[in-house]
This record gives sequence, structure tokens and C-alpha cells, in this order.
Amino acid sequence: MNKKLVAIALMLWLVVSGIFAAYEVAIPVSVFATLTATKEEFLRHGFTVDDEKFQATADIDNAFVVPAQFTYGYETNARGSFSFRMVVGDFLHEDSGNPSVKIASVKIGTTTGVPVPASEDASAYYEILTRTNANTVYTTPAPSGEVDITIYPATPTSGSTDHLGATINAGEQIGDALAGDYTSTIEIYIHAS
Repeated sequence: MNKKLVAIALMLWLVVSGIFAAYEVAIPVSVFATLTATKEEFLRHGFTVDDEKFQATADIDNAFVVPAQFTYGYETNARGSFSFRMVVGDFLHEDSGNPSVKIASVKIGTTTGVPVPASEDASAYYEILTRTNANTVYTTPAPSGEVDITIYPATPTSGSTDHLGATINAGEQIGDALAGDYTSTIEIYIHAS
């Protein structure tokens, strides 16, 4: 009996001491992780040179022998509206800058371009591409545009006015221009609207 009493006493002592009591833990409040990311806007534009798009420069030789033709394009995921404007300079003689050979006409795609007249804020320019996309979100592939442009220098058969409507004077066409090297500069810039 003593063994039974000892066993019962031991059991009572274990129960009273809390060894078999239910384990309780304080549950903390939830934790959170905030994930952030940024997808950068991009706008690539430029000339296609040797099948490489979006080049910042293009050199076109023999522009008096064959009209200068080049391809210009862009690719973007940017929101908003903008246009691509082109300013075409006359061919300037490299020795003196004067005289010059006028530009007879400019073809944008398959259409003869009509320049926007000069203003106080800007030289006369051609709007060669436009992009209107307000707040549209785009995925792959990125929206893009491309256009072929041809520059025709003044010749004896091209008429009496240049592409901007100015008179072509003696010496300002290929047929009677001063011998030497000439350079015409084409500038294309982006105008946000």
C-alpha cells in the first residue's frame, strides 16, 4: 500500500506543480512585407545605319549624285503624346559656307513633305512621326514607328523655289554650284505635346 500511496502522491504532486499544464504562448500580431518595383520609361530613337536601329548619327555620301535617303525610327514605352520634328539645312560649301545648294524637296515616306513654317520659337520643320498614347500601358513589343526620308537637292529641273518656298538663285543648284565639298545637316528632335 505504501507503494500505491507514494504513486498517488507523486501523481498529485506532478499535477499540482504544472508539469502537465497546457502550454500557452502569446500570438503576435501579423507582420507585413511591402514589395516595390519600378519599370523605367524608355524612348529610343535615331537612324538605321547598317541594319542597326536608333543610331545618333548617319553619314550619307554622294547626296548630289543620288538623293540622300535614310530611315528614322523610334521605340518607346513612355506615356504621353509627342512628335518627331525634322529641320533640314541647305548644303553649305565647306570652304566658305556660302554659296549653298538649296534643298528642292523632302519626301517623307512616299509623300512630298510640307514644312511647318518658321516661327519666333522654331525654325521651319517637318513633322515626320507622331505618338499619341495618353495614359495607355503597353507590353512587349514596345510601340514603335519608322519612316524613310529622301532629301532632293536643287537641280536645274527642280523648279525656281526650294522646299521652304524661298527663291533658288543662280549658283544655288547642283548644275551651276561652286565646285567643292558641301554638307547639309538634318536635325530631328522630339516635341512633347
